[in-house]
Amino acid sequence: MKYLLLPFLLLTFYHTKAQPPSAVDDLVPAFEAYSELPREVVFVHLNKSVFIKGEGVGYKAYVLDKDTKKRSLETKNLYCIIQDSLDRDVKKQLIRIENGVGSGLIRLDSTFTTGSYRFKAYTNWMRNFSEANYFEQELTVIDPEKTEEIATEEIELQVDAQFLPESGHALVGVNSIYGVVIKDEKGFGFPFVEGKVEDETGKAVASFKLNSFGIGRFALIPKQGIKYFATFSINNKDFKIPVGYIEKQGISCTIQDLRDKLGLILNARLNQANQKNQNYLLSIHNGDSIKAVDISFADQDQVIKVFPKQDLYPGINVFTLFDQTGTPVFERLYYNHKGVVTHAIEAAEHTFSNDSIKVSFSVKGIDPKYWNNLSVSVLPENTEAYKGHHNLPSYTLLTPYLNGPVENASYYFINPTPRKAYELDNLLLTQGWSSYQWNTIKNKPPKYLFDFEKGISYKVTFNEKRTNDYFISPTKFNDSEFISIAEEQEFFSRDNFFPIDGEKLQIAAIDKNGKSYQPKIFVQFKPSYTPPLGLNQVSILGNKEGRILKEVQEATAFEGFYKVQMLDEVLLLEESKKQRIEKIKNNSVGRVDFFEEDDWRRNMMLSTYLSSRGYAIDESSGVFTIRARNPNSLNNATPLIILDGVQLTNFTLLYRFAMDQVDYIEINPSGVGAGIRGGGGVIRIVTDPARARRAQFGKSLIDYDIPITFTSDKRFYNP
Repeated sequence: MKYLLLPFLLLTFYHTKAQPPSAVDDLVPAFEAYSELPREVVFVHLNKSVFIKGEGVGYKAYVLDKDTKKRSLETKNLYCIIQDSLDRDVKKQLIRIENGVGSGLIRLDSTFTTGSYRFKAYTNWMRNFSEANYFEQELTVIDPEKTEEIATEEIELQVDAQFLPESGHALVGVNSIYGVVIKDEKGFGFPFVEGKVEDETGKAVASFKLNSFGIGRFALIPKQGIKYFATFSINNKDFKIPVGYIEKQGISCTIQDLRDKLGLILNARLNQANQKNQNYLLSIHNGDSIKAVDISFADQDQVIKVFPKQDLYPGINVFTLFDQTGTPVFERLYYNHKGVVTHAIEAAEHTFSNDSIKVSFSVKGIDPKYWNNLSVSVLPENTEAYKGHHNLPSYTLLTPYLNGPVENASYYFINPTPRKAYELDNLLLTQGWSSYQWNTIKNKPPKYLFDFEKGISYKVTFNEKRTNDYFISPTKFNDSEFISIAEEQEFFSRDNFFPIDGEKLQIAAIDKNGKSYQPKIFVQFKPSYTPPLGLNQVSILGNKEGRILKEVQEATAFEGFYKVQMLDEVLLLEESKKQRIEKIKNNSVGRVDFFEEDDWRRNMMLSTYLSSRGYAIDESSGVFTIRARNPNSLNNATPLIILDGVQLTNFTLLYRFAMDQVDYIEINPSGVGAGIRGGGGVIRIVTDPARARRAQFGKSLIDYDIPITFTSDKRFYNP
């Protein structure tokens, strides 16, 4: 954490008298303690936000360091859940995060019906903090067997109009900027509304025009004793709303963007001497680091500070003024574009080929030498199925710092322009206080209670110990392991275990003679369940409905559709195997033989198999010798043999070599590509040692159900 006392940048420099210690002196140390632990923030790119029952919610998750905005390399576990409108968990998944990225697919099966749901994603580490750094988005599910479209009914127009002075205070006789936001009952803005601000006599003193999200601003110099009203019309209905927050005394703040600098104008109307003479502190933070500067109104009513933007934090800067008691007076959020790099995607081009669509595009500023990642959702051009409000920049650079939801927040970060920067500042003008609570910062710093999770941990305790040697069977992401423990050791444990759905922990004991048997042990797993998020829910915007649907009483079962989906997954798995075999064969010069689990040839020795493929093998003298029966060269009949990518210079390893560990063998009798070394052909052997070990320990392995496992990354057929 960094603390920097900024130099005074007033138009007129002055000196202040030394003051006794006050509560403001504790603010910076308190913030440093509060922000000491690093934070993570997660964003999930969903394939869409409106679904038909039976479809899959495909998603890709990004877990970032909140401060650096780089990939979080600490967390490996991401919990993804879908909850119904009563906050009941409907589906749960545990996703493996590699290099800050992971993906999954949740089927909307018979447990879903027409309605709204919430998709949430969070890490165990996030549970240490009160800040809502997790991901949340509303989903709409439509069951076509139970839902039909109904005619739109006219309902009474509900308007929420707010006129909010910058920094929350407008002072009499001081030029004040008001943010305007006019929304409907669901939180969506009324677009392009135009209105006026009038005094109590009906005289227009200001005007405003809102953008497409119902947000704008106007300037006003309030006069003593005068009331003001904002007037506007929506759907031919006139509204007249009081404009408030006008104060005779207090402190206000106005921000002025000066290209490469930012100006803060602080105006004070303080009648009491103790208010004028007290010390104030202006802090600037971004949730991780803090800077501060002393402010005094003892000799003047206006203080101007000018900050070079390069001295501010990239992204959100939270300006807070504190009085001498440490009480916040106001807060103003500002987004500093300097130092923030986002990459623009060029317009995509697509071509059709048979049953496929090829989409191509380029991304500006991407260096292929460095790690990059991309997620794409492809939908019809005029679809109503994608109504999400966020992209990766908006959810990580903006949302964590705000108290309220933002309509179409991604708009401000797609092809940014000066106009969009102005509109973003209008948005921040209407947000008021940031998501950081100073009472929490000063009095309730987070405690380290929950770890960064890196897979599953398990502890094996012996109920009866007859040996010190054990074998752990491999899984997709964990190799097999032989374990030897000390005589006095009563348990052993392992971390970084990544079992996927359907896999079990398999353990065998090995006695002194090398024979295996089922051990008598007790196994504990951590985590063993999906932990509750335990944070205050954030306020989110739902999907802006274009149609109104109702649920039909009579329903037809969707069972046939689910069977088709399950069959598709099986077929895709088989298709994946076929593609792998086809790819290997297409890249091979000779013949390729694959050896599946039930292939009877796996009971052979390698010498027997090669003898049936045109080679003469001799193992009678305890060594492995091989010659091609019909060599390509009279001077060299010995084949070139490559085992798991390594060329063998002698064949000792192949003596009595068991086929039960072989994945596939490629034999190129012509020796093409091997030069003079290929006179006897080329033999490539690729093994899978886990196969042999499973066969060796099969009946001795004892299975343990794993209470929570990772969801396998879904792969789809590419036509």
